[in-house]
Amino acid sequence: MQLNNFELAQIQDLDELESGVYWPRLQPYFAKPYFRRLTYQLTSRRCVDCRRGEILSTRGASGFGELDIAYIADRCSTTMHIIEAGLPDYCLTLVSRGSLACLGTSTPGSFEANEAFGLIYRGLPGMALSASQDHERLAIWIPAASLQQRLVGLLGGPVSQDIVFDPIFDLGCVSGQRIKRLIWLLTEEFGTAHPFAGNEIACKSFTDLLLYSMLQVLPHNHSGQLTRAMSSPVPGTVRRAQDYVRSHAAQAIALHEVANVARCSVRALQLAFRQFRDTTPTAAIVRALLEAVREALRRREISGTVTELASRYGFTNPGRFTRLYRTAFGASPLEELQHHPPG
Repeated sequence: MQLNNFELAQIQDLDELESGVYWPRLQPYFAKPYFRRLTYQLTSRRCVDCRRGEILSTRGASGFGELDIAYIADRCSTTMHIIEAGLPDYCLTLVSRGSLACLGTSTPGSFEANEAFGLIYRGLPGMALSASQDHERLAIWIPAASLQQRLVGLLGGPVSQDIVFDPIFDLGCVSGQRIKRLIWLLTEEFGTAHPFAGNEIACKSFTDLLLYSMLQVLPHNHSGQLTRAMSSPVPGTVRRAQDYVRSHAAQAIALHEVANVARCSVRALQLAFRQFRDTTPTAAIVRALLEAVREALRRREISGTVTELASRYGFTNPGRFTRLYRTAFGASPLEELQHHPPG
């Protein structure tokens, strides 16, 4: 992969790799003190065609919003140990060459990641990852609080247990391919001078997409609860939402406000509207605004230009407002004004 936006440490001395003296060369990334709890030990010093001055290991570090991203390429086999109190992060890892055996602490047994299988684990103390000779991987470190926050948003309520993912996932299945495509997009952007054009909103949107996708498609201990929350909405949810939207049609309405009134998560609200009304909450809000405009016109309560009318009900684009109105009611708002002039 391209490493344009990575700080690199290219290591020629194996003792330097084990001692960790290269860490300052990765700054300003991985600056949090707890990342020093990642230590590396050579499993074997037998490297193929090891010559004087040859690069034996490349360590890259970068950052993307709340994410820390590491690139690792080793000629010799190594083992990474997580020591002391561990890290409060999850690590999503894709191996592009060789293999990576994971000996976890929360799940019994050993698991192997390679080009066909990805790995996700929590940075718990005592965990070890053993990489094969001639190995390459990309590791994305995600704060546990960030994943927890998004899970709460999906469930619409507090979460009592930490998230525990199944450590290995198949990159060939539909869910694994989705994660792989997102990582591919991220690496493509990191090959440019300014990932996502340096746009903070685009970066946050991508981070949301990645983390929500992980929670929705990778199995974990909350998957069953998440499935029930997203697939079993009740009609009362829709009724409460519709009543609120209709009674506040002349005001700016945010989707999370509707979800709060409906007493569910935003995701559950979206699924409820799709299941019971064959539409979306956003479309329902727009429809309510259009109906409020038509009712005001027919009561001869408002006058003015189409632009003024659109602006009064939150439509910033008069042309789009006119198209939406005609699609909904078969006539333009101007025609309604002419047909129902104010008294």
